[in-house]
Amino acid sequence: MELAPRTELYESDSGFVLRTADDEHFALALDHDEFDQLAGALAGAAAPVSAKPKTALSALLAAGHVVPDPSTEKVAVLGCGSVAAALMGMLGRVGMSTGRTATRSITVSDDGVETLGSDGSIACFRDGNLYVVVPEGVRPTDVSMRRDASRRNRQRIEDGYAPRAGGRRLMSPIHPVSDVAAEFVAAQVLAEIIGPTADHCVTAIDLRRLRVTRHPILPVPEPPR
Repeated sequence: MELAPRTELYESDSGFVLRTADDEHFALALDHDEFDQLAGALAGAAAPVSAKPKTALSALLAAGHVVPDPSTEKVAVLGCGSVAAALMGMLGRVGMSTGRTATRSITVSDDGVETLGSDGSIACFRDGNLYVVVPEGVRPTDVSMRRDASRRNRQRIEDGYAPRAGGRRLMSPIHPVSDVAAEFVAAQVLAEIIGPTADHCVTAIDLRRLRVTRHPILPVPEPPR
């Protein structure tokens, strides 16, 4: 992949800058090592390993500032919801064809792991206020089991604060995945398609702050027989 015509990245006195083909200038919140990772990926070297340059690369691709390599790969997006719709549009804009008969499939759900459809190469689902992107080689059930185990240790409701059975209750009707968050999550999935993360490491996106973190997930051992 390469920068689009008349687009450049350079270092200024205030940090790294993107100049677009329309002569617009945007600050890139990258340090020298992160910039080198991004530049290396654009030069055909290894994909970025850190969260910031991976996010920057996917954002540049989605905005058309980077031209992807010609690809004959066909990607199927299995699922529905705002993230699936955003991902379909993004794949089309970067030149990746989509369809049911594909060489790779991505399973997407705006809700819990239990709502995922048939297994895909990459799985994405919402867990509370996080959207989790599970790479190839990691089972979504391992991710959900690990997170459930840690959640039980974190969540403790004090006496008297548990919901009363049949009591009055008012909950927000707004879905946690906003349109902006859906586009942001789709960009992370696109980055995972182009430059896979390390083995057994999932990407978690905070849907409120739109921050990206990486988490190692080891397989859950089979129960003893």
